[in-house]
Amino acid sequence: MARLIPEDKISEIRQAADIVDIVSEYVRLKKGGKNFLGLCPFHSEKTPSFTVSPEKQIFHCFGCGESGSVFNFLMKQEGISFPQAVRELARRYGISLPSADMSPEEKKALDERQRLFAIQQEAMSFFQRQFRADRGGRAAAAYLERRAMTEETLRAFHIGWAPDRWDGILRHFASRSVSPALLQKAGLVIRRDDGSGFYDRFRGRIIFPIFDTGRRVIGFGGRVMNDGTPKYLNSPETPLYSKSRSLYGIHSARQKARQENRVYIVEGYFDMLSLYQAGKQNTVATLGTALTAEHVRRLKGL
Repeated sequence: MARLIPEDKISEIRQAADIVDIVSEYVRLKKGGKNFLGLCPFHSEKTPSFTVSPEKQIFHCFGCGESGSVFNFLMKQEGISFPQAVRELARRYGISLPSADMSPEEKKALDERQRLFAIQQEAMSFFQRQFRADRGGRAAAAYLERRAMTEETLRAFHIGWAPDRWDGILRHFASRSVSPALLQKAGLVIRRDDGSGFYDRFRGRIIFPIFDTGRRVIGFGGRVMNDGTPKYLNSPETPLYSKSRSLYGIHSARQKARQENRVYIVEGYFDMLSLYQAGKQNTVATLGTALTAEHVRRLKGL
């Protein structure tokens, strides 16, 4: 599909994008002569062997051999294709890409990642509104107050409520002509065993949106307030969300972690939010899994 993106547009994006700025979102870089140095995000190391050249606009690791342009870096770091990396950089730098010559199938495939991001953003807004509009949401707000969660924290992390209905999200997105199949790919609904339709994944739960380092919603976690099981339910693996790579609160912890050169790792949502309220804003939480090597590689960049 790379042929669908004109070479002059790829060149324009390459010239507009600063590889140091992009890599710095994932790796803590220090100036070293003409280049910048840091710990490689693609393998474990204690001595920096990862270099970024602002002059050549390339990166290279002398430890594992990974190298390339800003496109290659995003592809490797985010696990995306070349067209997706091009579109992501175009979005960041305000460069429009033509799509008129694509077939419907090609455009659907190329746009799917961005459509999923848009769906997750809209779902977050829906859950937030239910905090005040739904009776269960108001009870959830009272429960969070008893757990000493402040209004400021709830707003900062966009905490919401999933109504205790089988079709809350389904009906909301049906009014926006979003197909259940796409909602399933986003991890928001589940197909019924008999194939007769779909139902909401999150029902009667406090909702914790999960963000990536770019502050985009990639998934959700939900907690029941009664004895229901499971107590916590997270989004399944999707094109946006992977529990072995994702960390709750990483978007808010990034700046403070860099300032203090330290990050606290806890087990759950409330642990992370409680430490955040206590002034430890450089705190992240794992999402229903043990700490992985991929988590550690991502945290090294902070």
